[in-house]
Amino acid sequence: MKIVLFLVLVAVINLLVANKSDAQQDNNKFIETTSNISEAIISSVNYYDIPIGAAYIYRNSIKRSSLNDIINISPFEFDESVNKSVSGNGYSSMGSMDKDILPRTIFYFRLAITTGLNLFTDLEITPKEYQKIFLMQKSIIYTYTATEIVKNLVKRVRPDGSDTQSFFSGHTANTFAAATFLHLELFDLYNEWDLARENPAFNTFLRASTFSVLYGWAGYVGYSRLRDNKHYLSDVVVGATVGTLISYFLYDSYFGGESTPFDMISLSSNGKQLGLAFNITF
Repeated sequence: MKIVLFLVLVAVINLLVANKSDAQQDNNKFIETTSNISEAIISSVNYYDIPIGAAYIYRNSIKRSSLNDIINISPFEFDESVNKSVSGNGYSSMGSMDKDILPRTIFYFRLAITTGLNLFTDLEITPKEYQKIFLMQKSIIYTYTATEIVKNLVKRVRPDGSDTQSFFSGHTANTFAAATFLHLELFDLYNEWDLARENPAFNTFLRASTFSVLYGWAGYVGYSRLRDNKHYLSDVVVGATVGTLISYFLYDSYFGGESTPFDMISLSSNGKQLGLAFNITF
């Protein structure tokens, strides 16, 4: 519905602009822009959106399931130890603001800027630019849906005792999903940019800066959920993993990057213990 309203707004703006002497050219730009957006939306849809969409629509009905009383996860010993050292009631960090605010702001800002450039400049804007915007939002919706379903199925009391939906952290999952998608998108952009591609030192600087900013914020959000006594460490780690994997899966599915979600995970064993490693490289 919001996308429809946005397109209506674009149409109104175009009608106002069409009163100028170059109305015909403006009309052509409007047709080109709406065509790009429509093509991007269509190309962003896949068969697996059907079950995910159904799960998103009916996610709240799962609350009536008795599974919530069966799947009960108590905090681990390390969870309680970390909680005692960093958490406290009464804290309210920036990372605990509504988890949808920042991703939604990025989505609408990018959509507005791209649409404006498409309408009012001669820059070559293709459906792929719009597709990446829609797919980032899609990764957020996927992550949100997975988070809500698990929260409704699994019973885990929050550290502050406010409810039983501690597992896993939705704030952390959403933020890592957004950070990962932008990370992959920007890394591809650097590979296509002649200046960055031909200057390894500059390329490395851009990659390191991008990684630090995106995952620095995501890490802070995860930490804030611990500090504000809303989640345990395992809630945050699982949330970060889920959000990251979903964005990797979607980005790789559409743009065929060299890496896959499973390239980040490795298993090892010394004969007595099994180890799980989670790596992000830049």
